[in-house]
Amino acid sequence: MGSKEKIFILGSGAVGFPLAAYLTNAGRTVVAVRTSRKDVPRNTVTVTVLNGATRISAPIEAISLSKLTNLNGTIVIATKAYANKAIALELKDKAATGPVVIMQNGVGVEKPFLEARFSSIYRCILYVTSQAASEYDFTFRPITSSPIGIVNGNESALKQCVEDLSTDGFPFRAEANIQREIWKKAIINSAFNSICPLLDVDNGIFARDEETANLARQLVREGVTLTDRLDMGLRETELMEQIMLISKGSNQLISTLQDIRSGRPTEIDFLNLEMARVADSMHPRLHLPRIELLGKIILAKSLQQRRRGP
Repeated sequence: MGSKEKIFILGSGAVGFPLAAYLTNAGRTVVAVRTSRKDVPRNTVTVTVLNGATRISAPIEAISLSKLTNLNGTIVIATKAYANKAIALELKDKAATGPVVIMQNGVGVEKPFLEARFSSIYRCILYVTSQAASEYDFTFRPITSSPIGIVNGNESALKQCVEDLSTDGFPFRAEANIQREIWKKAIINSAFNSICPLLDVDNGIFARDEETANLARQLVREGVTLTDRLDMGLRETELMEQIMLISKGSNQLISTLQDIRSGRPTEIDFLNLEMARVADSMHPRLHLPRIELLGKIILAKSLQQRRRGP
């Protein structure tokens, strides 16, 4: 490891805890920071990760963000994107230093950190599947190396972030064109995070059922009309190949479906609905009827479940 600084992982869930376990076992100094709970004193928890036939476990130092006074080190944001505004303000109030690596999918999730004027901001697009069996026990699989790119910063700092965060079990890579990766994954997620929750099925459905894969293809086709306007150079075949690769290799519940079942807010506002807003703001305006409609249905289903309770 090139850097000896601590790595603070904000968001102790299906991404944050497996990342913390792999980093700890690789000799990195890690703190798992709880953002949704303010009552967690500094303590140690044992996190277990099952990846295929390989199981690892690691002792992880955990604490609430409200109880941290010094955040001098790499800060990984692995929370839900709707929490970003509050987190960015709290980190600013605590005079947090070091690079911020936003480990979330979606469009525009970095905006609160830009508005808070953090000088080093990097985006990571996740290509993993992960599901919690219990609070500290996870089934996890990397599909490919997850790209990290520059929002604010420089190439040498990006290289250091990738080196500090990457392990064999949870690999990362530097990406020069991170905006293309952001939009690529947003289109992919517009299918997974709307169709799977609405059908109440796991993410292997597209590999199992041709008609459902055709629904995904219709969303991808709409998404490409948007990214063509943004000159991203994305193609329907490339995106469908990625969807099928993910679907064939995994039978896990999409995070949006897990959130709906648990009565939590979803991140659909940063996927289908944000894509629709971007399209609507263009001149001339672009309409994404399927992407927008499925996003609105997911939002309505989520609100209904939250009123009802998990």
